[in-house]
Amino acid sequence: MSGKSVRLRRIFKSDGKSVVAALDHGQFQGPIPGIVDIGNTIREVVKGKPDAMILNPGVLVKYSDLLPGDVGIILRITGASTNYSPVFDYHRLTTSVEHALALGADAVIAMCFIGGNGESASLEIVAKTAEQCYKYGVPLFVEVLVQDQNKFVDANYIATGARAVFEMGADAVKTYYTGADTFREITNAVPVPVLIAGGPKDMDALDMAKQAINCGAKGVAFGRNVFQAANVAEYVRELVDCVHGR
Repeated sequence: MSGKSVRLRRIFKSDGKSVVAALDHGQFQGPIPGIVDIGNTIREVVKGKPDAMILNPGVLVKYSDLLPGDVGIILRITGASTNYSPVFDYHRLTTSVEHALALGADAVIAMCFIGGNGESASLEIVAKTAEQCYKYGVPLFVEVLVQDQNKFVDANYIATGARAVFEMGADAVKTYYTGADTFREITNAVPVPVLIAGGPKDMDALDMAKQAINCGAKGVAFGRNVFQAANVAEYVRELVDCVHGR
């Protein structure tokens, strides 16, 4: 069994599915509601027993003592821009795979923008990161986002982006849910797990998760739905029950 396989089993459970709490928004959006006190947020998320969390390097270093051994850590390794940046083209590589391992991460996640000026640079980062991940036996998650806001949840765009990053070495894909009529086009495009990051604003997130799983998704990687919930721990428990069919 390869190092990647061992680490992926810490994130995806025996049913092949995963509930991931995405707590990496502070790097881009600052101290938004729900993550102002990120330490307390982590404590509440952990109570709900998610399968994994997405964290930024500084948060992992500061709050490593709050993380139990049965919660996988997916480290965000791209970024370098905030909501105030005058240039929004693509996310730069900010952390090496080797450093992620030194911090205790089980996997890394990189952003990939398609359908805009940042596409070529994003795909190049994915390819080069995949090479390093293969070298160290670290799973690579890639978040595929369409840069053109008019095509943000266009299944054709996302399926093409998902296939591109898989072909370059991604072990899992995180992206937005496009609806019951189209999402299977995305899950059918790649032989690796697809997690939904969110979707239509007029849908209940738990219903969205159920629909996505019926369309071939292997779980969720939710951010605001989790950390802005009225009861964070209970909401994570509900997600775990929903995704794993308990």
